Amino acid sequence: MNRPNFDELRSIQFFSEMSNRDLRMVARFANTKKHSKGEIIIREDTVADTFYIIQKGKVAITKKFEDGEEMVLAVQHDGEFFGEMALLDQGPRSASAVALESTVLLEISRNDFAVLLKKAPLLAYSMMRELSARLRGTGALLISELQRKNRELRHAYRETVNAVVNTLEARDPYTHGHTERVTAIAKSIASSIALEKELDEDDLFTIEIGALLHDVGKIGVPDAVLRKPGPLEIREILQIQEHPAKGKHILDNIGYLEQALPCILHHHERFDGQGYPEQIAGEMIPLPGRIISVADAFDAMTSDRPYRKKMDYQSAFREIEENAGRQFDPEIVEAFGKLLKSGMIEQLIKAKKARSDIDSTAGIA
Repeated sequence: MNRPNFDELRSIQFFSEMSNRDLRMVARFANTKKHSKGEIIIREDTVADTFYIIQKGKVAITKKFEDGEEMVLAVQHDGEFFGEMALLDQGPRSASAVALESTVLLEISRNDFAVLLKKAPLLAYSMMRELSARLRGTGALLISELQRKNRELRHAYRETVNAVVNTLEARDPYTHGHTERVTAIAKSIASSIALEKELDEDDLFTIEIGALLHDVGKIGVPDAVLRKPGPLEIREILQIQEHPAKGKHILDNIGYLEQALPCILHHHERFDGQGYPEQIAGEMIPLPGRIISVADAFDAMTSDRPYRKKMDYQSAFREIEENAGRQFDPEIVEAFGKLLKSGMIEQLIKAKKARSDIDSTAGIA
């Protein structure tokens, strides 16, 4: 079994931004293997058990259709990765991979891959960057294949984001499941006003990813502040209020997240201009930020915290309704009220909490 050394890993672009701690973890899990030109590395429709990173060489990712025609979906080079999607959705390989020249790969097993996603967030960030580049590069495919590829990449992208979120939420047991519930509520609100606001499928996906990552900036907030059981001091409040800007900074250079950044930066702005970080008001606040603001506040009020008990749904909504026009966009509050009255929000939250409880029991979260 050949293990890569620390310096070899640091020289690979894929790992350039990772901390020494995370890089040592990769070095512990990865195996180095050489493949000859023309060698098939993975076959389509086989069981997925390995994630691959190209240390040196060139690999073609190919797809065979029912008529026997084979299409080259991508050619991967030094520092790029493949094999992640089948591991994330636990399905069979959706494509084959063949070495176009003598190629050295870093290979990580399914179990070690899952551990790395949870314990090394920057690995997941690197995957998100690469996945965004792949999404931009699918334009050359046939329309039917473009749609299929985008669905697969979006699924992988969503799963990678979820892995990051689960890692962050593990720091504070009181907020476990919060992001997933906020995302479900925000998606429901956005869908309910999609026709009126001319939101298409891409807009809804952007709001979903933005809602999943709305609190990613809290990675820069000390645990002692996040978990404090009583009221926060002024300096601690200011630390918390830095998280939207920190979140934007963390994700700034990930191309496919460009449209989601307003969700992250502006979900604590107020409709009257008294929010943070930029103190913008009214419709100057991007619509995704106004939507997530309502979803975030509702879930916070209806969830237990160390320093207070949760509110019932109707009391929480009355609080939101009373602050329409001040803290919240009145149109978003109205749309949310209709969903709440219909029972849809309660059903969503029950389903998400049930799933969260199952994951916690199984040790997934």
